[in-house]
Amino acid sequence: MKNIYFIEAKSPGANIFSKMPMPRLGSILLGTILKNKGYNTKVYIEDIALPDLKQLEDADLICISSITSTAPRAFQLAERFKKLGIPVAIGGPHSTFLPEESLQYADYVVRGEGEETLVELVEHLETDKPLHTINGLTFKTADKIVHNPDRQLLKNLNDAPIPDFNLVYNWNRKVVPIATSRGCPFACKFCSVIQMFGRQ
Repeated sequence: MKNIYFIEAKSPGANIFSKMPMPRLGSILLGTILKNKGYNTKVYIEDIALPDLKQLEDADLICISSITSTAPRAFQLAERFKKLGIPVAIGGPHSTFLPEESLQYADYVVRGEGEETLVELVEHLETDKPLHTINGLTFKTADKIVHNPDRQLLKNLNDAPIPDFNLVYNWNRKVVPIATSRGCPFACKFCSVIQMFGRQ
């Protein structure tokens, strides 16, 4: 396994970042982690620059991230690469909360934080590490969908590397996102943050 590409699916219309497109940090951070382990990783943020998808067909693994508004496009991308025989992992808030829907299009769903789950999934693809031992993963067997136990949240964000923004395809960055924390101490009923990242 050599080439691992990340795609952040395009928004269907105007959104909060339309004036100044900015990536979410998840794909870049995961790409950085795998790059530091020796893989050739690239991150494609469709709201920043649409890639030529044919150039991604040498992938050994495609990882797609989406929120609910971008899920239809994420599923379209997942289907395209899966039909080519390329393993597809999908993650992000939408797939975390609706993993069975996402499995209609992808091979694996990485639920919640992906830093450790994705690394272990790559180990499975390379060495046949048993899938049932990977916390935070949902996958299909011949006769059922398996939801492995949730993975505990990271205790210290400083354990993660500094995201390598050079991995982002064709981005003329003027402003970069940073994360100072995850989760939220409040409990707004309309918000998915605490279900995804906790209340710290």
